[in-house]
Amino acid sequence: MKKTLVGIGLIVSFLGCTSPNKKHDTSTADQYQRAMYFNNLGAKCVNKNLIDEAILHFKRALFIKPDFAEVHNNLGVAYNRQKMFDEAIGEFKEAIKINPDYSKAHDNLGFAYRQKNMFDEAIAEHTLALKINPKDMEAKKNLDTATEEKKIYEKTKAYATANKGLAPGNITGYNHYARGFFDEAILSFKKVLAEDPNDIMALSCLGNAYSMKGMLDDAIRAYKETVSKDPSNVVAQLYLGDAYLSKGLCDEAILEYEQILRTHPDNTRALYKLGEAYADKGMPDKASAIFNKAIVMHPNFTEAYDKLGMVYLQQGFYDEAISAWKKLLEINPGSSRAHFHLGQTYANKHMTEDAITQFKKTVGASPTNTDARYNLAYAYEEKGMIDEAVAEYKKAISVNSGEQGKITETVNTQDDTEKVIVTK
Repeated sequence: MKKTLVGIGLIVSFLGCTSPNKKHDTSTADQYQRAMYFNNLGAKCVNKNLIDEAILHFKRALFIKPDFAEVHNNLGVAYNRQKMFDEAIGEFKEAIKINPDYSKAHDNLGFAYRQKNMFDEAIAEHTLALKINPKDMEAKKNLDTATEEKKIYEKTKAYATANKGLAPGNITGYNHYARGFFDEAILSFKKVLAEDPNDIMALSCLGNAYSMKGMLDDAIRAYKETVSKDPSNVVAQLYLGDAYLSKGLCDEAILEYEQILRTHPDNTRALYKLGEAYADKGMPDKASAIFNKAIVMHPNFTEAYDKLGMVYLQQGFYDEAISAWKKLLEINPGSSRAHFHLGQTYANKHMTEDAITQFKKTVGASPTNTDARYNLAYAYEEKGMIDEAVAEYKKAISVNSGEQGKITETVNTQDDTEKVIVTK
């Protein structure tokens, strides 16, 4: 599971920044200026990953102005980066004590609680952040993540209780893995295997962590060793096939999936992945036959309908592709992906009005889908609806420019005396 990081942002002030060597009076405005100067330096250091220096600058800012909520929050962010979660929690709490309605500090406090497996407290803080600022999509994402992580953690604890011989390192490693700390997870599973090379759970989970890091050769080695020590481990065999497929080794992946299906013919996931492997290998007839078989076994298998539609579209079998995506939409009417591909298929059949309908549904569900917007604009143009086409092209360009200009966890490092750096 991916972790959601906390960040430092930018606001505009007209007080400016001053040199730390200049003699100052004790006015509130002057204190604010001097504290902001060090906060600014700290934020720039965070962006350069110079966290120790950042911490020093934030502490200097707080020495000048101890009641500066944004700086307490920024110091907490820096402590989080150093995995000093107790210290981070203390700073976020101090920021909230100064400003109880500081939504970002509540959200960041929730993030720190999650790292200590304090999920109830985390959920409470993310919920409060969202209550203060209902438009904060990051807080919403963090709340969803905390809720999901709590479920995983409780399941892991229950599994450990039921299996008292489970190595503690496996629980630690799995918790790291669930949060997206894959390097730490790898270290935990390796420690377990150093003590017991036959620990199948650690070996398989090590393969998963390698896979998430994109270290596919290492993942393949771990999965192959797992399967050699536990030939009945279908899950590891599936992961091995997936790793082969991710590396473009279609033949090796096909062998793994077919071997699973020989002993487990009702394994729809293996069947679906086998269809993917045949499609990637450029064997659409075999792929479509496999996807159809998976659908017969599992009539609500939306992913199989989607892949089947793609195979038919690539072959130019437009009516069959339309049928597949229409069936998918019967099961999941909100699938923007299905609406988009259905629109493409209608466009290929020169059914422009139907294409427009589907592309409009796509952008309605997914406003940042620039491909859908460009296709919609082109379809309008085909119909002679020039004003609508121009408007849609402009929206697509605007979305595209916004995405390219989006910055995550960075601040403006330009020397500009009218800009100061605090949290959002």
